[in-house]
Amino acid sequence: MTMTQFVDFYQVLQIPATAGVDAIRSAVTKQRRQWVKRQSSADPDRRAEAEARVREIDRAEKVLLDQTARAAFDRERTSQRPQQETPTSTPGNWIDKAREYLLADNPAAANYAAKEAIGKEGNDAEAWFLRAHSSFLLGNGRDAGFEFTEAIRLRPDCALYHYGFAEAFAAQELWREALTEYDQALRLDPGNPEYRTAIAIVHLQDDRPGTALEIMEALVQEYPDNEVHKYYLAIALHDNALDSLGRIRPLVYDSRLVDAGGFSVVSAAQVEWLDRQVQRMVTLRSKNPEVYKLIDGLREMVVEAREVRWNLTGSGPWLIAFVLLGVIPFFAGLGGSFGAAMFGLIAGGLIVALYTSSRRLPVWKHRSKALTASGRLLQPGI
Repeated sequence: MTMTQFVDFYQVLQIPATAGVDAIRSAVTKQRRQWVKRQSSADPDRRAEAEARVREIDRAEKVLLDQTARAAFDRERTSQRPQQETPTSTPGNWIDKAREYLLADNPAAANYAAKEAIGKEGNDAEAWFLRAHSSFLLGNGRDAGFEFTEAIRLRPDCALYHYGFAEAFAAQELWREALTEYDQALRLDPGNPEYRTAIAIVHLQDDRPGTALEIMEALVQEYPDNEVHKYYLAIALHDNALDSLGRIRPLVYDSRLVDAGGFSVVSAAQVEWLDRQVQRMVTLRSKNPEVYKLIDGLREMVVEAREVRWNLTGSGPWLIAFVLLGVIPFFAGLGGSFGAAMFGLIAGGLIVALYTSSRRLPVWKHRSKALTASGRLLQPGI
């Protein structure tokens, strides 16, 4: 068996072949955030593996989000024969072979080699770890969990094994369990920036962006030129900025979800806060295009919130008041009553001024009034 193989982009993103565009985009974001952090690893092999995986994620995004390219890929995928797990080379040191297959981005062969190593070596912690890691890459979360447990049982003081176990939990979105293992890895290897970044990511995923922000700010201060740390700091700044906005209740009508709700700018303080976070993200000077997508998204929110618009809803009473108190007295007074004409002119002017001041407002004010009146504003934010 050769050291290279057809790359199944659905397997890379851990999604079914029937996944829609939204599911693909969500999987790309999830996998990219999971693997980018490993590019800061001090271990050159792990760093190379992460860089290769991120390239595959980028390719998967490009192919699967292009209708024509995806159709061609699906045809190629169908034509692929199931690959043999058993390496054809002469068996030697199965643990070394498992490592080689992992470096060659062939987790299926690595998984088989690690299984052989376990069969021949018995209770070998490294064999169990390699088996677990390859299972993780293949998307077999349950198998990976058991295999990481065995590796840790045999060598409980290995930080990397706990980190790998945490990654398996994180892939299943079991954040509490993942955090426990990441913390244990960090206790065994204090200060490790990769483990600290992983802990920050768990806090981001578990709706604690403020805690993630503290961790990533500290890491960027320590490693100001590290692109990986700047990337996750930008994400923490972005998510923390959103967390400070108003939270909107979903809108359901006739048992149908009309609006999913989410975050919205509902105060002047939030507009200025978002603007400051955008400026902070810009000063990072990140080279990652994903960061600039986040920046553009926040900028659009700021621009929209500041935009002044008219709200003509419910203008009828204002029009009636303008006619009765302004137009009619004014024209009636032109027939000889100067006082009536002046009353109509002043009243009409005041009505126009009041109408303009209450109806021509920044978008955030319109939104705040509407959400408060409808009872959909769950939390006002800062």
